[in-house]
Amino acid sequence: MVAIPQLVTEVTVQTANNNDSVTLLGVNIEEPTEATLHHEEIDSQDDENHDTDDNMSDDHPLGLDPQEMTDLLHDPESILKLELDSCNQCMSHHGMSRVSSSATPSVYKDVVVVGNGPSGIVLSYFLAGNWPYYNGCGESVNEMLHYRLLAASSATKNPQNSSIVEQDLRFLAQGLEGRSTNPVALLFDTLNHPDADLGLELPSLLEWQNNPKHAVDHVVLGKGPPGGAWQLMDGNVLTISLGCWMELPQMNFREWEATQEARCVRDSRASVASVAQYYCDYVLAHRLEQYFVSNTEITEVTRIPCSSAGLPTVCDNLPPDLQMEAAEEPSRKVRRHTISEIPVNSQNGREYRNRNRTLWHVKGFTRDPSNGGRKKDFSYLTKHLVLATGSSDSPNILNVPGEHLDFVLHSLKHLEQLITSGQLNQDSDPILVVGAGLSAADAIIAARFHSIPVIHVFRRTVDDKNLIFKQLPENMYPEYHKVYQMMQDPRSYDAYKAFEQHVIGEIRPDKRVKLMGPISSGVVKVSYIVICIGSHPDLSFLCGVERNLGVHPGLPIDCKRNPIAIDVSTHESVREPGLFAVGPLVGENFVRFLQGGALAITNHLNQSKKLAC
Repeated sequence: MVAIPQLVTEVTVQTANNNDSVTLLGVNIEEPTEATLHHEEIDSQDDENHDTDDNMSDDHPLGLDPQEMTDLLHDPESILKLELDSCNQCMSHHGMSRVSSSATPSVYKDVVVVGNGPSGIVLSYFLAGNWPYYNGCGESVNEMLHYRLLAASSATKNPQNSSIVEQDLRFLAQGLEGRSTNPVALLFDTLNHPDADLGLELPSLLEWQNNPKHAVDHVVLGKGPPGGAWQLMDGNVLTISLGCWMELPQMNFREWEATQEARCVRDSRASVASVAQYYCDYVLAHRLEQYFVSNTEITEVTRIPCSSAGLPTVCDNLPPDLQMEAAEEPSRKVRRHTISEIPVNSQNGREYRNRNRTLWHVKGFTRDPSNGGRKKDFSYLTKHLVLATGSSDSPNILNVPGEHLDFVLHSLKHLEQLITSGQLNQDSDPILVVGAGLSAADAIIAARFHSIPVIHVFRRTVDDKNLIFKQLPENMYPEYHKVYQMMQDPRSYDAYKAFEQHVIGEIRPDKRVKLMGPISSGVVKVSYIVICIGSHPDLSFLCGVERNLGVHPGLPIDCKRNPIAIDVSTHESVREPGLFAVGPLVGENFVRFLQGGALAITNHLNQSKKLAC
């Protein structure tokens, strides 16, 4: 068994230079007993795996003889350093976090949300104690749902004041159909935007009430201001969804927009700049800023056990139910139960265990833009970690030779900067745009608006039924259908060439690009290459856990092909308890539908709270 120094006494020493005294915690200057030379047995399997630490003396917990200890007592700083080194050595031996004299204190939150886009904002609105209630006026919208809601309300203890959050979402969402595959998303959208798919803007069937007793202590961490990726997009681009579909609960987008300066709006669509500002104003209007921490970067998220051995050195506000009871202190020479040995309690037909729980430890830092980007570390502990990062962290790449060259762009915003600065103009060589989605179309529109010649390369056929252009009504999205017409008949448009079913084979330093098609190949001369083939989330801060989260385990998370696998009624990961995901990470790209995820998580937390009581 490894010899571990036990924290059993405290010694107060008076310094030689002044009358101040220093208290040394965890120093035992008596002869060690058997108990001080053994670490608590955490699991029965440890009994067969005892290694001896050659760097630690068996004569004294700090590896010193009595005379050396007496000498060090006259130099408090030295003994504090020695104690810290000893603890670090022990912790490192057992794979634990190293102790640091400048460690950032951890703060406990019931929920930590990573991402401050619309998903994180609407979830914060729910968690702040804002709950929706059915107003009873939806019989003409969906008769079956109407009577389900009435039946669900009558089954609660207080049917006159029963929120959707308190009801069985699976039961309510049965049989609903729409543009989302998530039943809870369809449920919320049906109530919040009745008959929206028919192009109607009917009043919401929900009423909202704020009750502080329902508030959940949480924090929302974002890389920039509230709004997430909307703050990084080109503000002049128009949204795909109608402006009213971009709104969040209890703040009408049309009414808000009427109070703003005139912006470019066409056919009820809004500019990206308007939407980004709306989300910032939403946080302020509903007093959610107290929950938001902007300009953050997450460096590490790990699981730790709810025990004194696994928790960080300091946690200012750890709830009592997560602290070890006196009977479970490490000094007891009794090993704690493994999870299989803990009695299972049953309430309302559901089983649960209260012991051997784990917490998520979220570490990172904030940057202060007003102070030269100065960093400040943070550390949070939570039982519930919500991923709301979206899908635009990292652009997808072609993985072809030369893609690293400086004239290869993966951002529409970078293209706009080159045009604005004059580095790209009508006299430039053509830009080469790769992709057949809306981002590629935006790049083509921007270039042609400034008379910049375009070479368009895409690997699909123009008749592919999965092209996004075929799914957009022409009268609402004329600019995108114009690009689609160009793809179909490129000879009718000057300064535009289309290479259907082609891919890039090589990018050369002299700005010549080799194109390969099903019949022939060739080389074109370009000024810049704009690669618009989508993006993917960066979940590397999960330290390997992300590889197990997808619908297809072992593969990277891809919002289209491999979203995070969740229980659709709770949005909790099917493989990592306590981990939740919302928005594009689970395949919901429209603001209309991602709000259902906030309802599902809030419903789950409320049900869990009832079971724990």
